[in-house]
Amino acid sequence: MATATVVDRLRARIGKAAPPVAATVEAGHLKRFAEAIGDPNPRWLSEAPPTFLVAIAPTSIHLAEAEEYGKGWLNGGNRFEYIEPVRVGDRITATGKVADVYEKTGSSGTLLFIIFETEYVNQHGRPVARLRGTAIRR
Repeated sequence: MATATVVDRLRARIGKAAPPVAATVEAGHLKRFAEAIGDPNPRWLSEAPPTFLVAIAPTSIHLAEAEEYGKGWLNGGNRFEYIEPVRVGDRITATGKVADVYEKTGSSGTLLFIIFETEYVNQHGRPVARLRGTAIRR
């Protein structure tokens, strides 16, 4: 299939939200996450450390049509905006969407960039964090 067709189909997804994903923040999960990142801060036993939200809810949307482009994935990085602390017992709902899709030519050829945005809200409907991430297909 032609590259332009894949890119056009992906661009048609810009702004469309994926189904929300919800999870409850559990003390054991916080403890294991803090141990995994090597941060012994006792605060993490009751409050989520930075980037914990990606462990309980996905940061990107699976886009099957992107698999038709290139051979592999690269992580282009994530940027978080923290609005309110996430604590044990909070019910977090994440809703992601495609924010942008574009191609760039690099030294290894043409690359596909997919920009995702995910908003995380708590059980009270208040935003707790926002994530903007970049997935690169080569």
